[in-house]
Order: sequence, then C-alpha cells, then structure tokens
Amino acid sequence: MKLRLSLYTVLVVLCFSCKLENKKESNQENKQEAEELPSEWTAFLNNLETKNKVAFKKASGETIYCYDCLENTPTEMEEMVLLRETDSLWYDKIYEDLVYIPIDSFIQNDYDILFNPKFIHLLKENETLFRYNEESGIDRLHIYVTTTPPTAFFEGGQHSFSFSKMNDEWKLTEISTIP
Repeated sequence: MKLRLSLYTVLVVLCFSCKLENKKESNQENKQEAEELPSEWTAFLNNLETKNKVAFKKASGETIYCYDCLENTPTEMEEMVLLRETDSLWYDKIYEDLVYIPIDSFIQNDYDILFNPKFIHLLKENETLFRYNEESGIDRLHIYVTTTPPTAFFEGGQHSFSFSKMNDEWKLTEISTIP
C-alpha cells in the first residue's frame, strides 16, 4: 500500500512538473511574440499622434469593423434609433453591413472624433495587452488597452484594436470596446 501511494505521488509530481515545463515554454513563446509585436503598435500610435492619415490608411484594411462609428454623433444616434424602431431587420443591417466602415469614410467622418489627443494619450499610456491567434486561416493581432479603469461601481473598459495579416503586413480591421 505504501509503495502504491509512493508511486502515485511520484507520478503526480512528474505530471505536474511536465505541465509546469510546458507552461514555461508556452510563456516564453508568448513573451517572444509580445516582444516582437509592440513595434507594430508603436508605429500605429506614432501615426495617430502625428495625424498621419495617409499612413493610417495604408496600415488599415479596406473596411474597419467599428460599431462605435455608427453612433459617435447625435445625428448618427438618432438615425440608429430610427432604424431600430422602423426596420424589423435592423440587427442584421447593423452587424452584417453598416458596422463595416469603408476606410475613406472612416478617415473622413470618424478618425478625428475617435482619435482625439486625449484618447491617443490613453492609448499610449495605459495598460496594453497583446494577443496573437489564427482565425479561419488568417493571422490576427488583438491589442487591448484599458481606457476606463475599474472602480467600485464599474468594471472598467477596454478598447480593442484588431489587425489582420494581409500580404505580409498587419492591417487594422476592427476597433471595438469591451464591455
């Protein structure tokens, strides 16, 4: 009985140490990725800070998924309320069509509203997390920036910027908020 218990203990310790080793290797790989990826983010932030809209367009996809862009002015908010009240397919219209903002329209109508100096400062100074993954055969880089710190009464919020690898270049394809 003692021999069996000792064997189980040794097996558990070995399994645990193997998992720790795998976790260390995984963390090292993620750390290497994280060390490589911020240069893309830094370049993106520099373009925002200098208001280089030509570079922003070059670093973006043909469309940007941006729900906030649908309601960032009082007029747009009224239009969205009217859509919800009068169109039974409002949800599909929003999430299958309207939320994909053509890059030229984004730059003309949304860029200056979203990327104001205060917001750019938050993006540069606040906690930033990176996540790399593959979705449907496309390499993606997700960058999360805490833009509203949590309080006792609110869980806080983040802005998420998603980049997709297109022709060996990272292109901005989504701007969203959490929650």
